Amino acid sequence: LSDRLLKLDEMSVVHDNGKIEYPALTDMKVLKFLIEKAPRAVSRDEIYDNIWGPDKMPNLRTVDNIIVRLRQILGPDEETHLRSVRGIGYQWLPDGQN
Repeated sequence: LSDRLLKLDEMSVVHDNGKIEYPALTDMKVLKFLIEKAPRAVSRDEIYDNIWGPDKMPNLRTVDNIIVRLRQILGPDEETHLRSVRGIGYQWLPDGQN
């Protein structure tokens, strides 16, 4: 993320060229949730419960699609920070942790 700045309070991403991107609110909520839980891996079910609520169940691929969009926004180093954890879900790793 060296060429991008996450502004979670503004739900935006500032690129090194100054361009500001406002991803979908739900996408940013998922990212914020993963960052808050870091470095613990979080299951899809836990993401569903915390973002949509325990009574709602969006399409089973919804979280996976959000992760794809977040990786596109975060750039080429996305796998360094936003990691898939087989059998569990997803994990945010701060700089320098792998």
